[in-house]
Amino acid sequence: MKGDDEIGGYEMKLALLVTHLVFVGVWLGCVLTEALFERALLGHGRDKEKILANLHKKVDITVEIPAFIIVLVTGGLLLAGSAPSTLLFVKISCGLVAILANVYCIYLVYRRAACARSDDWDGFAHLDDQQHKYGAVVLLGILGALSIGIYMAISV
Repeated sequence: MKGDDEIGGYEMKLALLVTHLVFVGVWLGCVLTEALFERALLGHGRDKEKILANLHKKVDITVEIPAFIIVLVTGGLLLAGSAPSTLLFVKISCGLVAILANVYCIYLVYRRAACARSDDWDGFAHLDDQQHKYGAVVLLGILGALSIGIYMAISV
């Protein structure tokens, strides 16, 4: 029979895992939603592109940044009790690439919004292109880490 410390540790790890997965889902949903509203508003006039630039900044601040910070923190806490393996290293690498690319995307989103405010549409177009390329890296990193995590969970 397990002792109280083992049960408490298991419950804590389970709570961390659930929190981690919920916020991975929030982060992934946010990235996909941003992609949809980018597609819906880009190329439909400068007024809509200004709205898009401001909306994307607000979503980053209120949803995306908190979500990936929680993913990073809970992932780090979960890592402390995990057995090292090559697959785990690849999973962590995918997650960290997604986070780093997302941080850079946020920088691009802010610069793009500044270009929209100042009617620098050439700058806007360049930053928009970069933001979408790095956004794809974010999405692939999240999906890679999530896929490996699911594989690891079902292959135990």
